[in-house]
Amino acid sequence: MSALLHKARLAPFQPETAWSLEGGTLVERRGGRERRYDLATLTRYRLAKPRGGGRQRALVLSFGRLKVAIASQSWRGPGLYDDRLESFSLLARAIAAVGADLSPRARFETAGFKLADAVTLVTGLLAIGTLALLMLAVSSSMRGMAVDLASRMAFLLLLIFAAVPWLPKGETLDPHDLPERWLP
Repeated sequence: MSALLHKARLAPFQPETAWSLEGGTLVERRGGRERRYDLATLTRYRLAKPRGGGRQRALVLSFGRLKVAIASQSWRGPGLYDDRLESFSLLARAIAAVGADLSPRARFETAGFKLADAVTLVTGLLAIGTLALLMLAVSSSMRGMAVDLASRMAFLLLLIFAAVPWLPKGETLDPHDLPERWLP
């Protein structure tokens, strides 16, 4: 077996899952089943941690449509977890470094709320409302009011679109130098 090994029990009635890095392949073993993921096909590396601090971490790797979730803590009993952050950090750093070399187009980022995505959703809903008002203006007797409201909503859309490039897009990670606050 590889020296880069991390094990965790993800659910009460499942056997322990072991992840290891063998060359350019991530190997996931659970019970008698083994799955292999080639890091050359890695598309996204998302690292998550709780907002209030703590030692819980999760790593979600996307290989096209396939996703692999790796947890830093192992379930031991109801409300009890084993902290395995050290082996998780070693494996997560190795996956990031090898994945960046083998798959240069992969995105390395932190998980969490992204303000730009939320504003884009609100903008889309506002655009649908503007179009609905314009369609209502064609079929109603209150054309003036509907066109006036639609034009004000369209102006608001322009203002929002002008602000989107300056909104924070979340934290991107350098795969060869992951921050200590994320992986101690």
